[in-house]
Amino acid sequence: MPRTALRVGTCRAVPGKLSYGTFDGPELPTGGTDSLPVILAQGEEDGPVLWLTANIHGNEVSGISVVHRLLKEELTRNLRGTIVAMPTLNPAGLRTNRRHPYYDDRDPNRTFPGMRRDTGEKREPTVYERLTSRLLDAIRESANYYVDLHTASVRSVPFSIRDRVLYKQESEKAAAIALSDRLDEMVEAFGFPAVMEYRTGGYIARELHRSTTGAALQELRLPAFTVELGPHTVVDEQSVRAAVVGLRNLLRWAGMLPGDREPMPALPRPATKHRLRREDGPYPPATGILDYRVQPGDTLAAGGVVADFRDIWGRPIGQGVVTVDAESWVISIEDGVLAYPGAALAHIGVFEDSPIVDLWPS
Repeated sequence: MPRTALRVGTCRAVPGKLSYGTFDGPELPTGGTDSLPVILAQGEEDGPVLWLTANIHGNEVSGISVVHRLLKEELTRNLRGTIVAMPTLNPAGLRTNRRHPYYDDRDPNRTFPGMRRDTGEKREPTVYERLTSRLLDAIRESANYYVDLHTASVRSVPFSIRDRVLYKQESEKAAAIALSDRLDEMVEAFGFPAVMEYRTGGYIARELHRSTTGAALQELRLPAFTVELGPHTVVDEQSVRAAVVGLRNLLRWAGMLPGDREPMPALPRPATKHRLRREDGPYPPATGILDYRVQPGDTLAAGGVVADFRDIWGRPIGQGVVTVDAESWVISIEDGVLAYPGAALAHIGVFEDSPIVDLWPS
């Protein structure tokens, strides 16, 4: 669309300026709507449109600071194209410091349009599903690229999550490969250490194709990825500073900003150059107490110890340790010291051995 016609909700783009407005969220029973804030940063020259969103989980707040620090009046003087930014996709969760909005008990980042499991029963869309359907339509109208800002566990490194590209028919495979290659370029330009999302079966089972960037990638076929900015609830200064640099470098890669790439601040990175995949684990063999031996950002060899494992009296349980099966990069560690069977101790990056462009499961 012509840049002068770009409008999101009540916000209309103005060349060379920052514009402010809102996008209607759910209607409230007390009157009015739970409006989502919109900022449009438009340059004087035509160019691509980058969508940048944050805080779909209400207690994940660092992305708000990233948006505020990136979008300054001086940015628009050099900008080619437009940035559509929404500092919070979940104002209800932000107000209450809760992951979910209080009017919908579903994970809001699993509510975007996409393939659903067939239960054989008619089901009305939830409050948040109605919002995300309209939001995805708005993204469809203007976006060329999309980045969504999140945070992870209380103890976590900053990293990017790169989904694999799925296709439904053989005739779509070549376009899917081209999209995957473009996505690799985009993630590399941003500059955070990156991990692949779960294998295809786990990805669909977790409904990650119905996340913000999952829907943009799989449904709209846009290069789109997720950024994890360290711990939730607090603003992690290291992650925020690095993300602002990364976004400016991404804008340069997309031809939206002039100049050379800025050096990325030092971040924890895996020891290997191989592509890694995100996994949950390891898992404790019984109930007990953990004493972690690792920090987020550590790389462990196969058999490496994540935590000592004891009962409440301090006596070893089994071998007295929980270990990893394969070489692993420790991305994040779960809160607390309690261990239960079936509850992962951490999130790790392991060697990616599955296709990054794959068929949708039948």
